[in-house]
Amino acid sequence: MEAHELATSSWGKHDAEVDVRALRRYQAILSRIASVGEVLVFVLLVGILAGAVWLFTQTNFENVIFYDGTDMTCVFNGKTGEIINVQ
Repeated sequence: MEAHELATSSWGKHDAEVDVRALRRYQAILSRIASVGEVLVFVLLVGILAGAVWLFTQTNFENVIFYDGTDMTCVFNGKTGEIINVQ
């Protein structure tokens, strides 16, 4: 036997029966998936941008947690200026 006869791959061999309708259906499915993916990229980018804007405008970065090793843990609220005992 020659080396090319031992190969089990169909690579390079012409298939006598080609189902054109199945190939067109497969291409249509891939086209729909690609379109949905393109829309999702823009939706995710807008969502991430909106989330970042909300995070930087609505989040209070001045809150401080005081913990001195006792059972008392206090939080300083940067918006109100109050120190609240949380435990």
